[in-house]
Amino acid sequence: MITKTTPKVMNLKRIIYLILIFGGFAIMHNFVPSGLDQASWDGFLVLFVAVFLWLTEAVPMAVTSVFVLFFAAWMGVESQEKILSGFSGTGVFFLLAAMIIGQIFTKAGLGKRISLYILPLLGNKANMVLLSVMLGTCIVSMFLADIPTALIFFGICAPLLEQNGCVPGQSKYGRALMLGIPIASALGGIGTPAGSGMNAITMSLLKSICGVEITFTQWSVVGVPVAIVSTVLAWLFLTAFYKSEIDVVKGLDALKEDRKSIGPMRGRELKFTIVFIVMVILWFIPKYTGINMYMTAWAGIFVMSMPGMDMVDWKEINGNIDWSTVLICGAATALAAVVSNLGSGEWLSGILANLFLSEVAGMGLMVLLLVINIMMAVGHYPMPQGVSLVGLCLPVVGALAIELGLNPIVVAMPVCMSTSMLMLIPIDPTCYTTYSGGYWRIKDMMGSGVIITVGYIVVSTLWITMVAGMGLLG
Repeated sequence: MITKTTPKVMNLKRIIYLILIFGGFAIMHNFVPSGLDQASWDGFLVLFVAVFLWLTEAVPMAVTSVFVLFFAAWMGVESQEKILSGFSGTGVFFLLAAMIIGQIFTKAGLGKRISLYILPLLGNKANMVLLSVMLGTCIVSMFLADIPTALIFFGICAPLLEQNGCVPGQSKYGRALMLGIPIASALGGIGTPAGSGMNAITMSLLKSICGVEITFTQWSVVGVPVAIVSTVLAWLFLTAFYKSEIDVVKGLDALKEDRKSIGPMRGRELKFTIVFIVMVILWFIPKYTGINMYMTAWAGIFVMSMPGMDMVDWKEINGNIDWSTVLICGAATALAAVVSNLGSGEWLSGILANLFLSEVAGMGLMVLLLVINIMMAVGHYPMPQGVSLVGLCLPVVGALAIELGLNPIVVAMPVCMSTSMLMLIPIDPTCYTTYSGGYWRIKDMMGSGVIITVGYIVVSTLWITMVAGMGLLG
């Protein structure tokens, strides 16, 4: 018998969390470690307060995001003006732009057209259809948020499985396909800066902490190969572990008919496609145009909003934007900048360097990246909130990179990318986009996630080491 948690019990838990968090802050406030002054120590503690409030959701995360900024100023960590100035990092606005573009993409209907072309791309053999779906999901997710991408492919594949007699809970092919969609979506999200809000947060944090800006091309040079190769490895594992009970997927001919019935692109779909293609091109050539990726994103949205284009219904978009994510991104950026400016991040990185990471760094860049990848992927166990994990670790790793004379971009990207690997603990909504189909259970995602995450870590470590050695990251 499943018992539901009553509101009284939930409220009691939240009150206990608040007492523990602020009680711990009050106690630790009085024990300033050597090497830090009171303001630096309090800044570090405020960051922990934010992380644990986000983690426990004792109060809504959006409220926490704004509160901690004023709380830091009240504690005398830094002036209110300086703290709030760190909120408006470029990553916040790129994240907002990505959300808006994703909504326009979905409404334009382009996602359905893409999926109808992708599914039969590699033929009708069951394993080839699985590869088509996973690669298609991965590639679309590089430019669109993970959840809508996964939902689009779920909507196309669910009736296809039913047509082929794949019974939920029994079909191994159905399990592989429905696991493959969210896994490929999460992997694709690391491919480009537009693929995930976590990427925008990382870019904003790195610029605030280290004064280094990652270009769209630099990120993609790392992210796209890692995403695609990891997706292929995930496909190989799923086909080996969940051997399909069907050889040929029926119904692909019907998809071809559907493709004919939707006709050529027209109207909003055609207009969005043209504008978006121009945006992607501009994202990759800022050195030749002088237009950075932030201007490109908002110029594209501006064009889509112009008379005659009519792709932006602001009232509808405003209602669908997850403003809490925007606030969390801004708050994480502002607090990380404060911690960095006060030297708290350098202090902690110095401790880590002396205790552990300097020895690892002495073994070579590849070993250091391997350790960072493992630490961030496993970090979801004690801290499942990805934004909290990145906000806490990136200032430390960024300061450590500077201390060790490394390019901050080289160590920052695995921090973000490995934090996005959500398969070890399927708590992110992306993981559950296909769960309602009934084809897989939590243990299936976790069991598959261990092997796939290990494969990703190896690919990421090797590729970033190679790219850094070639000097492509500056």
